[in-house]
Amino acid sequence: MMGRFLIYFAYIGTKYRGIQIQPTIIKGNVIPTVQGVLHESLSKLRPANEYKIFLSSRTDTGVHALKNACHVDLTHPVEGKEYNPEVMVSVLNYHLKLKNEEIRILKIKKVPKHFHCRLNASGRKYVYRLAHLAGTEDAEHNENFLKELNEFRFLKNKRPCLPYGLPESVLEQNKLAYIWKPFDVEKLILGAQIVSGIHNYGSFSKKRKESETYLPHPVKMLTIGVKRGQPLGFPFMFDSHISASENLQFWDIHVRSKSFLYRQVRRVVGAMVLLATNHIKTTDLQDILDNPRTDFSFSGIMGMPDHGLYLVDVEYNPRDLEFSSSSEDNTLSSTSSDVLSSNDADSSDDVVDETDDDQNEKVDKER
Repeated sequence: MMGRFLIYFAYIGTKYRGIQIQPTIIKGNVIPTVQGVLHESLSKLRPANEYKIFLSSRTDTGVHALKNACHVDLTHPVEGKEYNPEVMVSVLNYHLKLKNEEIRILKIKKVPKHFHCRLNASGRKYVYRLAHLAGTEDAEHNENFLKELNEFRFLKNKRPCLPYGLPESVLEQNKLAYIWKPFDVEKLILGAQIVSGIHNYGSFSKKRKESETYLPHPVKMLTIGVKRGQPLGFPFMFDSHISASENLQFWDIHVRSKSFLYRQVRRVVGAMVLLATNHIKTTDLQDILDNPRTDFSFSGIMGMPDHGLYLVDVEYNPRDLEFSSSSEDNTLSSTSSDVLSSNDADSSDDVVDETDDDQNEKVDKER
């Protein structure tokens, strides 16, 4: 018997070439994607049908997820029998652990046939983790420090994640972005207040290839909050470990919307960081909101590293997940391959990067 299943899953994105399945080969090696690994893992359930995974949100290379979602239609190999979601979770996680994958299944729920994990999403939440060196205001100390560091030429080629290789917790590698400049947290918060709301965010979307003709709607409603963060594993840190973080201040930038443009979250955070490091003024930030464009002076330096970004949650209305007496009759589709009108979705990081679910819809159609 075929059933549609909503799968919640988490992953560390460092070793994966993004979430979307693709034939990526680098130096003769196939680079795995999260969707590709999930597809292979589902084969361990021995479904009787050919299946396809539909993603709620697509994340780019290096981006992490504490809770993403997908749906898939599966037919049990025994005629008349249905899959038990709890058994599915155990089987899939056993296989993922056996393969040393940094992906875990959080929960599986059977949902009505008309449910679509992307189109039914009511909101998506991200958090961007960053840290800056407290005490960078000591100009004389910094000048001497940098002068001596510059004697080592190889440091100029490519800086490590933490500026100049300063000590960090082993848990933080590829898990957040560091700011190595004087940093004004009050301006960071002010930037969040300016960018939040309903705006045309065309200035905050990274330009795609010239051949790309599809343009998602740039008007979105964003809520952004800045909270004091902590190093990973902070409750368990002892004196020997705290020293790696004692000169750092951690900040979490929370961003929520129903959908996002391509790389919008990282560019929003990047603009806030430029304001906090005195590279731009509040009038500059307000200007690109009021006059959306891609040719402004600081467009090329607005991006932030992928490894600081986390998809925290994909939200659904509980009613969309529940069965009703008419749910199997009044369906938008009976299988995952149904074609949906572009008017059925709001533009719904994540689709290709942070979020670009509008583009997801186009991709689904082309498939």
